[in-house]
Amino acid sequence: VACGRPPRWNVDPKPSPESVAIQLEGDPLDAQARDLLPSELSEIPIRQRLRPCCAFGTGLRVRVGTVPIPGFRIGNIIELSDVGPHIYDSGALTRQRQAGNPAYRQRENNGLIYTCRGGFVDTAHVRDYIDWSIYLATTIARNMDTGVTIALPSEGGERTVIVEPVESKLVDQYGLARVALRLAEWITFQLSIWHEIATWYGWSWVRTFPETASAFSPEDLYSNLLGVNIAVAIGYRRGLASEFLFNQNADAWIRLVIEHLEPVPRELGIEAMLAVDQHWWDSSRRLPDKELTLRRNLDIDDKVAPWLVPESLAPEPLQRTCGEDPMPVVIANPDNMLGMKFSDWVNVWVDVDDNLAAQAPFSKIGRRLSQADFPRIIGAIREQNREEFGPHADEPN
Repeated sequence: VACGRPPRWNVDPKPSPESVAIQLEGDPLDAQARDLLPSELSEIPIRQRLRPCCAFGTGLRVRVGTVPIPGFRIGNIIELSDVGPHIYDSGALTRQRQAGNPAYRQRENNGLIYTCRGGFVDTAHVRDYIDWSIYLATTIARNMDTGVTIALPSEGGERTVIVEPVESKLVDQYGLARVALRLAEWITFQLSIWHEIATWYGWSWVRTFPETASAFSPEDLYSNLLGVNIAVAIGYRRGLASEFLFNQNADAWIRLVIEHLEPVPRELGIEAMLAVDQHWWDSSRRLPDKELTLRRNLDIDDKVAPWLVPESLAPEPLQRTCGEDPMPVVIANPDNMLGMKFSDWVNVWVDVDDNLAAQAPFSKIGRRLSQADFPRIIGAIREQNREEFGPHADEPN
């Protein structure tokens, strides 16, 4: 990530449980951190790879076109001890670069982990949005005075982030690092919303394999926001000295955050997933059937709550482990600092591609969209989802 530059910043490879609680449930701006100098900002390369995982469900069967693939099933459910090391911009199998060591291959081993206080967590989504947040934060910080236009890889359309010069009183009040990280936090979550919108309307990384079944699945937006928060925590505590040290910090934070959410063992996670079969998902369906996912989480508000397995469906072992009324960890999604809206000087623009543009609501809204249009599009998705899957298809219970 640091393009081979030697470490310059202090690193916090072992964050405390208390710092995790502050990051997720308190005000991370209270955290103590020395501010960054412009000369200390690394040039992190933009992400290019696909980090695959995970359709919602377990033991998932697959078809290619109309042909079922016999004997092939996707398990998906893992436990915390299964999680492999974080690798910036990882793909399915990625070569990690380490200073002084030959390159080697290793897997992140992503999957779905069930947690008592955070529901299902998709570790691939968490990692994706750690990486995007860090890339955006360092890019913004290097261009805070002048503003910057950032062209991103296409996802259902050409994506561009335009950041105007940032109010000097914000930087004076909070410092360069915190303002850049907060802006990146907000932008990255908007990008994650667009990703779910695009997949709902048929965009996919692999054209012959639609991802509609995964759009707004119960764990997606919450996992995305977890990743954004972890990136902010790493940045606050100056964990970006090199790619190797960044990955170490990401490892530490991912593990402690999931521990804070109270993860369950793999076998109990499978029981939790099977408990919501025919309620949140349909095991009789095959990927990439849209009908595989029966309920969609469309929550893009200023606070995002996880979907916990409803008490009425929870198996007895899960109730014993998590308690009868586990307290969900609700994550804030701030859109301002000092009362100034980020949208006043930042816009996420999407020039929708031909496949999406022909569909409603894009045919009514237009082909050039900003994050201001996302709530209207989410409203259309909510209505369509209820028509297809029932009046409670956007609710966990």
